[in-house]
Amino acid sequence: MGSILDLLGKADNLSDPMPILNERAAVLGMVISFLVVAWICGIFRLYVRFFVAHCLGWDDFFVVLAMLSSLMLSAATCVSTNYGLGQHFLTLGFAGMVAFVRSFYVCGGAYAMATALIKLALLFQYLRMFEAGSKSRFVTLVVIYITAAWGLAYSFLAFIPCFPVSAFWNLTTVTKDRWAFGSHDPVIFARTFESHVGMNVALDLIVFLIPLRLFLEQGLRAKSRLGLLGLFTMGVLVNILGIFRLIGISHSQAGTYPTLDPSWYGCVPIVLAAVEVNLATICASLPIFWPVLQMNLGKIFITKEIEITSEVRRFSGDEEMVGELGDLSPQKSLKSLGRDPNPRWSDIS
Repeated sequence: MGSILDLLGKADNLSDPMPILNERAAVLGMVISFLVVAWICGIFRLYVRFFVAHCLGWDDFFVVLAMLSSLMLSAATCVSTNYGLGQHFLTLGFAGMVAFVRSFYVCGGAYAMATALIKLALLFQYLRMFEAGSKSRFVTLVVIYITAAWGLAYSFLAFIPCFPVSAFWNLTTVTKDRWAFGSHDPVIFARTFESHVGMNVALDLIVFLIPLRLFLEQGLRAKSRLGLLGLFTMGVLVNILGIFRLIGISHSQAGTYPTLDPSWYGCVPIVLAAVEVNLATICASLPIFWPVLQMNLGKIFITKEIEITSEVRRFSGDEEMVGELGDLSPQKSLKSLGRDPNPRWSDIS
């Protein structure tokens, strides 16, 4: 099998229509919008856990790490649009190719970290819900170990794809120490991406199915059931994005088929990766801060009624001045006076 670089210019795809997500404005709009919403939700979550509930845990620690890695991924994706993301690799020139592959390296490493960290955040969050010794807790612990091992392995392969690491983007550097994401074998290169995305989709599905038992429990309040339904809906969206990424990467064989064009074929999967991670962060944060937000919104918009009552008091101590407040007030209602055609002063005095 020849080098992956031999596939450059193998087929003419310069006349292919540009996908909408290859346009710079679409990339920036999608990535920045979801990043901002994810960070707002993450900050609200941490505020509630630290200042309201006073119960920070490992899940919050992993949420912070996931937010930082998603920021790294989103920033690298946006910056990559300045170095050819969305354009044809062949038109970038040699210097442009090197610059793009360097930014692509950051995106790949950040995604491998972020997608594992946000899963760990959700899984540690589940541990708070399940009782010690329960089957659900045992399954959650097993998935935590699998996810941690998967995340460590692929993060290592993404950040150290060859030796020296600079050989990943310095296309003229010759080295035999290449593997996985850094391999110049087209088959190994494509299979590495496909295996990572495939396992990611499978783990996403497992993570969002673990709390399904809670949703099916009898006696669950309608409000709680509705909240879980919303969480599952967002989880399904995350899985759908992962499946679309898997289809895109498999179809283009990780940007190498029918010609080597990672900046063109890889644009949509990179954007979907950033959106997927940020959407998962929203999923992990909403159940924590939304009930508190709802309660406080209720306090803001509450309407209070004031009822005015009158009370009759008796005066004592002076027999000549004995009287009642009722004697100084009308003895007939205004309605009864209104019905009398000839009201007299004696009626109200």
